[in-house]
Amino acid sequence: MKKKVVALMMTAVMAFSLAACGSDGGSSSTSSTGSSAGETASASSEAGTSGTENTSGGGEASVDGSGDWISSSDVEDDALPGENDDRAFAKFDHVVEVHYGYQVNPVDTTLPDGDSVDDNQYTRYLLENYNIKVVCDWTAGNTSDFQQKVSLCIASASLPDAVIAPNRNYLVQAARSDLLADLWTEFNAYSSKQVKEIIETTEGRAISNATVDDVFTALPNITVDTDGVYIYFIRQDWLDQLGLEVPKTVDELGAVAQAFMDAGLSKDYAIAGIDNGGRTYSNFLNSSNNGYGFDAVYQAFNATPGYFLRDDNGELYWGTTTDEMKEALTTLHDWYAKGLINPEVGTTTNGDNANNVKNGTCGIFMGPWWSLGYGNGDSFKTDNNANWQAYPLYTNDGEWNIHMKDVGTTYTMVNKNASDDVKKAIVIMNNVLVRDESIFDTSVAIDWYPLRNVMAATDECEYEYDALMSVIKGESTVEDYQQGGSKFNGLYKNLANDVATMGEVISADYDGSRPLAVTDMDVNTNNGQFNRLYAILIGDRPYATIEPDNKIYSELYYTIDGMETYWTQVSDMEDQAILQFITGAKSLDEWDKFCSDWHAQGGDQILELVEEFLAE
Repeated sequence: MKKKVVALMMTAVMAFSLAACGSDGGSSSTSSTGSSAGETASASSEAGTSGTENTSGGGEASVDGSGDWISSSDVEDDALPGENDDRAFAKFDHVVEVHYGYQVNPVDTTLPDGDSVDDNQYTRYLLENYNIKVVCDWTAGNTSDFQQKVSLCIASASLPDAVIAPNRNYLVQAARSDLLADLWTEFNAYSSKQVKEIIETTEGRAISNATVDDVFTALPNITVDTDGVYIYFIRQDWLDQLGLEVPKTVDELGAVAQAFMDAGLSKDYAIAGIDNGGRTYSNFLNSSNNGYGFDAVYQAFNATPGYFLRDDNGELYWGTTTDEMKEALTTLHDWYAKGLINPEVGTTTNGDNANNVKNGTCGIFMGPWWSLGYGNGDSFKTDNNANWQAYPLYTNDGEWNIHMKDVGTTYTMVNKNASDDVKKAIVIMNNVLVRDESIFDTSVAIDWYPLRNVMAATDECEYEYDALMSVIKGESTVEDYQQGGSKFNGLYKNLANDVATMGEVISADYDGSRPLAVTDMDVNTNNGQFNRLYAILIGDRPYATIEPDNKIYSELYYTIDGMETYWTQVSDMEDQAILQFITGAKSLDEWDKFCSDWHAQGGDQILELVEEFLAE
């Protein structure tokens, strides 16, 4: 199977270089035009566009006779993102309903009164501009509930028209249960030029990830590399108040956390942690976006838990069962015993781990770039001068280790019974999200966009950081980054808006000669944009300006045939044991037994399967 998938991936790469649950999916559209990849762009235009006419002379908007991908450069009439791109942004001549299941944040307060998951600025935009009406058949309030709901839908063969697979395991299960549509036709014919350019940046990996047994089964998630780069966030104003230096190592961070407690700045605890159902580190299946985990600590001990790695002799091993991991857990337990870590770590629900961050009584937490700004927005409303800053955590030898994420971890699955119109509508919804995300009212959480499954160029945040700073320093102008400007690049979908609105948030007195601080910004005037710019210019500053010493990749980022027999048991055992080691419910004297149990209860079989798979 692997060889076939790789062959498909290489075909795509060659083309690039050359140029409760829900409805059964069968009745989601009020009518069907029978659109398919074989139709011309002008036929799509007849279904309704925003008044523009395709002048391609009838060029095919489809896969060619061999089934290969048509890259963005092969469709010359497609305008730059934001102009025409007629097929990709066609408006149906009738209302097409798309039924879906979704995870909704139960503590989000950004949705205006009267709005709902089915009726908000995003759903109204889709209906008014594209005649796409989204209907949410069910919601789940947290990650574990959502995963359980998706599993139930797969087991009962009752998927709605579309749902986000939390990781590739769910995608494979649904595909091999014959529940999913083959999306290659619609995806190839109706993806926007911008989406195709983003896909091309992954050099075939995104297409390969979304392919199960030679069938392209889902829209792949593509996220920025920095989503998997874990750093720590700290109240710089507290450091300054106490006359303390920025911590660089784990020991220094622990000492500062204790100082925050001793000074009464941190009330109940100094370091926030995960909720119930969360993981203290990312793993190969979920390699990014682990908010409030302790990944930065593990990396500072040269530990990479949850990854398939090779030692100096080329032998495959599991990153959790190492001496370095035990050292990291020993420190985390020490912090917990001293009261530095949230005493309810791993047991709180619905975002309660972040409460003390929000109310200004916790001074340290960890996560990826967006955790700062996007992730702790309420803390700035509580205190406009809460100067959160982001820093790497180094080993005692002064090295910054980062584990590298997969291309993306989630997938938009589509029911095989969905009509052609519904499949096309889902692709168009994805195009719209990628192109228009930045034009919406950013005070309303973008997660309310239905079926939001991010596609972004892998270096988007670093590119934006450099561009924004160049404007701040006077090296370029706002106009340079607008459409038609000398530095405009439609691949970076939010850049033009971010540059244009920067002046609403960042003081004109700030010239970039020193690190940006919250006191250089207006927290309230355009709060949604403040959150974004804070995340990019402060949250992503470490990765944008410092070259890591070691980038560590897992040998594999998804499960393979045969692994399911063992994975659930060893994974559940591992998750439970690691949290117990931190809290002291399990003594670290039992570490060797834990490692032995991991290997004996299925770990050895998993390693053998992975080794055989990689050798094919």
